[in-house]
Amino acid sequence: MTFKMYLVRHGQTIFNKYERMQGWADAPLTNKGIEDGYAAGERLANVKFDAAYSSDLSRAVHTAEYILAKNQHQYASLTPIQMAQFREEFFGSFEGLSSSRTSRHVGAAIGRDDIATYSQLMSELSQDEVMDAIKLGDPTHDAENAAEFWERLDHGLNVLRETVTDGQTILVVAHGTLIRNLTDRFASHEIAETRPDNGSVSVWEVSDTDLELKHYNDTTTVW
Repeated sequence: MTFKMYLVRHGQTIFNKYERMQGWADAPLTNKGIEDGYAAGERLANVKFDAAYSSDLSRAVHTAEYILAKNQHQYASLTPIQMAQFREEFFGSFEGLSSSRTSRHVGAAIGRDDIATYSQLMSELSQDEVMDAIKLGDPTHDAENAAEFWERLDHGLNVLRETVTDGQTILVVAHGTLIRNLTDRFASHEIAETRPDNGSVSVWEVSDTDLELKHYNDTTTVW
């Protein structure tokens, strides 16, 4: 069994604009974020989706709605099914803090005082190592580590595998770090070093046991 998944990162939010950590915190979309959603919808307008899903965080839900509003094949009854399993990684007490401040704190917690930026953190460690380091550096230890994140996301992927029919095409709107985590695990760390743009499209072929990346961080293709 295989199906095609168009995985889209939500539009820009206020926290994105000001480079703040945003996991389960749910800042609203900016005007540009709304435009990101409609622009993704225009690029995906010719794709016939059999189902649509999103994280249950509002920035993903609204982006999915904007995408579907532009689609040429959809009926009004096709609305995104909200799944908490596709939420962004939870950053614990770092939620809302600047990404540079968080990165320095996390780097210090693992003995890497040379780490000064989030991009450096994400390039020099694997995605799983970053999640584990964030939990270690979180004074409350409430942040998700790799095991907790993957238990949640793997459950969500298995729900899709049990629900989606062989050969179908689905839309999923989720989050930047989640997309990078998937890419690091199923494609390559080198690809995952590039943060997906808001409104970008990544295309995956999902089977019973694997995910294969076909396109990553695409902001130009009209599908």
